Amino acid sequence: MIHALKMMGDYAQEKSNESLLAQLVENPDSNGKYKTVLVILFKEEAGEVVFDEVRVEEFSKQKLDKYAYKKGASRGGDLTPTSRITDLEKTFARIQKPLVKLCKKLKGETETEEVILAINNLFQDEGVNQRIYADLQTIEYDESAVLTIAFRDIENQLKYVGDFEEFTKSLMEKYEKKFYYKSSYLKAEKKSIGKDNICYICSQKAKETYGYVGTFAFYTLDKPGFASGGFNRGDAWKNYPVCSECAKTLDLGKKYLEQNLGARFCGVDYFIVPKTIFAGDGEDREEMFNILEHLESRRKMSLEEDNRNALTHAQKDIFGVMSDFDNYANFNLMFYDNPKGSNVFRILLYIEDVLPSYIKKIFDAKKEVEKGDVFNKLQGKEGVFDLSFKFNLISDFFPAVIKRGNKKYFSKNFFDITNSIFMEQKISYHLLINKFIAHLQEKFRNDESIWYDNLKALMILKFLKQLDLLNGCGEEKIRVSTTKNTYREQIELFLEEHSDILDSNVKRMVFLEGVLAQKLLNIQAKERDGSTPFRARLNGLKLNEKIVKRLYSEIINKLEEYDKNYYKQLEEMIADYILASNFTAISNNELSFYFVTGMNQANNFQFANKKKGDDK
Repeated sequence: MIHALKMMGDYAQEKSNESLLAQLVENPDSNGKYKTVLVILFKEEAGEVVFDEVRVEEFSKQKLDKYAYKKGASRGGDLTPTSRITDLEKTFARIQKPLVKLCKKLKGETETEEVILAINNLFQDEGVNQRIYADLQTIEYDESAVLTIAFRDIENQLKYVGDFEEFTKSLMEKYEKKFYYKSSYLKAEKKSIGKDNICYICSQKAKETYGYVGTFAFYTLDKPGFASGGFNRGDAWKNYPVCSECAKTLDLGKKYLEQNLGARFCGVDYFIVPKTIFAGDGEDREEMFNILEHLESRRKMSLEEDNRNALTHAQKDIFGVMSDFDNYANFNLMFYDNPKGSNVFRILLYIEDVLPSYIKKIFDAKKEVEKGDVFNKLQGKEGVFDLSFKFNLISDFFPAVIKRGNKKYFSKNFFDITNSIFMEQKISYHLLINKFIAHLQEKFRNDESIWYDNLKALMILKFLKQLDLLNGCGEEKIRVSTTKNTYREQIELFLEEHSDILDSNVKRMVFLEGVLAQKLLNIQAKERDGSTPFRARLNGLKLNEKIVKRLYSEIINKLEEYDKNYYKQLEEMIADYILASNFTAISNNELSFYFVTGMNQANNFQFANKKKGDDK
């Protein structure tokens, strides 16, 4: 992981052909709202530095290194005199803070140092300060703006913050300081710097190596067990010594990873980390660069494609990009939690060595399952649609993130299932069935529609069956009736099309009974102005062998009472399957699930009736 980050940092730097500073500064217009820049312009006049004007210019991405914007602490100000304008008065004071701090170190030994000191003095002059602020207040701009300073020299050349070496040097020093300095530690442990050691990353001897190069907070120095050197955290460099250049490159690699190889997975953040597997000594770098370049080009194309083909609802889903490779590369998947505004970085799941060929297999299973007629041309509130498989279907039953009050928890079951799918490991069939039917039963009790959720559950089972990942579902020899007629052939054809799920006599029996039950409910609703009293006889969809057999006779009796029993062939098939069924081989939850599935597929079976429109 660390060496992969190093190569990503090398790649980012080489590809951009920019200075390290240009890559370290931040884009103040990252959200696209800061299109205006207000420049407090100073100039040289008669050998003195004076305030000139407030200049308004359009934000330019080409000037990022000139603006040299770097966000700092909320109270301490940004790291240079360039800030986003929030409240004008507060921002005006904010840009002066880094100027004051820098001037405490300057002695006026160079011409540029004298200019910076003079600018700071003008800000300290109450009259000039008020004049600058008054000019700022008169300017109108759309949305948001950036505030910065600049200087026009005697040759009429404009120098921005990033053009002053004093500012950039100070910025680099502050940036680099985080690799070796921690203010929260004891005085003796604030700095962790090793002298004349071998860098863990580049294996070269360095004049100084730093001990606080965390990159991602995989380990913490707050616990003694993580630090060597007699529990002295200042000796952290002994655990993980990193030279200055490698520390900066790792940081660039982290930035590249976050911007290019990260996305959301069912509400959880994740990274894909590519690995080379056949490259020899010295070839890793070239192979990794080729992989990263290919990832970038394919990702741009994939973002323009229909999201229906993705494995998640995330706009930046990149699993399709992974499947485009041959097996000369593989990928690690890292699912993590990094709360906004927090230094905590928690790895929730780390999956290693996922081959592109297996990702292709997952996509093939997805496409095959989506071909099923039961998932296509569905009628929803917004019109006709097709159900497509995405991992979000699994999170609908096994939420990845569970919120209780202000606290957030992560589901072990969700990550276990995800890990099993990507590692090609078996998943408990009964774990899924039990969760599915509990979810459907709750909705049934609340008189909510269960049709769509049942379809999702059915699709998940078919997807996992297609990948041969279900464990404990069991199969048996199916008893097929030798009696032939149009209606029975229609039913048998449907059962065979879904034999991956309806793989036993008892499952088929209870499925068909669910169809028959729904037919009765439809007739009852029509006869009784929407009322379906027989629904109460379904025991809240908590079925067992006794209830299933009782329902069979009760449904037939009710149909006879309404004089609308058009389902003799179906009833005969159910009777045949009852005789062939082994109820000891199936759980009550399975009985309930396949009964519900039959109810929700009832419209796929039409039977001859005496009055047109009765059988719906």
